[in-house]
Amino acid sequence: MKILLKKYTIIYLFTFLPNVIFSQTYIPGNTYYDATGYVEYRAGNLPIIISAPHGGSLEPATIPDRLCTGCVYEKDAWTKPIAEGMYDKFVQQTGCYPHLIINLLHRKKFDANRDIIEAADGNATVEQAWTGYHQFIDLAKSKITNDYGRGLFLDIHGHGHTIQRIELGYLLVNSELELADATLNTPALINESSIKGLVANNILGSSHSDLLRGPNSFGELLDNLNFLSVPSQTIPFPTITEPYFEGGYNTRRHGSRDNNIGIDAIQIELNQDIRNDSNTREILINSLTTVTNNYINLYYNNQFSTNYCNLLSNIEFSVPENKNWIYPNPVYDLINIETNLNDFDVEIYNYLGQKVFESILSVKKINLNFLNSGIYLIQLKKDNQAFDTMKFIKN
Repeated sequence: MKILLKKYTIIYLFTFLPNVIFSQTYIPGNTYYDATGYVEYRAGNLPIIISAPHGGSLEPATIPDRLCTGCVYEKDAWTKPIAEGMYDKFVQQTGCYPHLIINLLHRKKFDANRDIIEAADGNATVEQAWTGYHQFIDLAKSKITNDYGRGLFLDIHGHGHTIQRIELGYLLVNSELELADATLNTPALINESSIKGLVANNILGSSHSDLLRGPNSFGELLDNLNFLSVPSQTIPFPTITEPYFEGGYNTRRHGSRDNNIGIDAIQIELNQDIRNDSNTREILINSLTTVTNNYINLYYNNQFSTNYCNLLSNIEFSVPENKNWIYPNPVYDLINIETNLNDFDVEIYNYLGQKVFESILSVKKINLNFLNSGIYLIQLKKDNQAFDTMKFIKN
């Protein structure tokens, strides 16, 4: 049973000043635009923000091309459909919505990954679009911190470097990523990182170096799905002579390095080979979505909440003081339960609240081949009292 929510998209065009953005009510799954109509926002209810600053193609004659010194004018091909594809896959896999912000203008008109001076080159309309773009991201961050406390911002880009691999930017340059783990784990380097907040607070207690290039780092999770990435456990760092994008304006502005608000940021630079081929691109979209889901479950929030996009709210449970988690997630067959307890019962419920599995044994590994694809809850109980409930996806 595959969980697919019907997607009713409502289009809104704001004709007022940009600060109206914060006075509106946003319905997850609906689409909104800023005052210029050149910035699209799909409202979400997941702790995930996806941004596509360089994928737009609109070139209105009323907006002149930017002429600033050092400006980059080339769009990042296919990044807009990749970001949109990730949005759709999140809905399909979870029944919930990430936040998605897209710049619809061509990069020669508007660069949404720069400060306002270089982004707009003095054009009033583009300056308004720049304000709307970042206000939508700020709105999404505010909702996430209110609902979840913390979350992840992914800025989707494309690079044209000769080395065909994904480059993940954490605001650390080549020479810094080359440093030993012990040095990367010092406050000086952590304070430069766009995931500084995650280093201070993550479920596994992982160090900065582990989060950058450990076995469960974002890069290694991608590498496990055959998308070579740097940094990762496989490729811990780009050498000093290799081209590498360490992150830009959006990663600095919206990540936890400069803003202690619970939102971490990763700039994802996708190589040409995986963007330009339609079959590979679809696999890439699936893989980016799966890795992001796993990353959130591993480090941010593996506890199912009754407010988690209003699903399964009829099942009550208490949030435990001790950490319990399940992996892998999504799962294909065997799911593992990590807990400090040796005496507990297990129950599994489908999205309708129906019990589909029960064990009075303290099993920590369950074969789920008998389940259909969909969204489920696994509930841990002791003395007939639920002490933890977690969501998982069965593929």
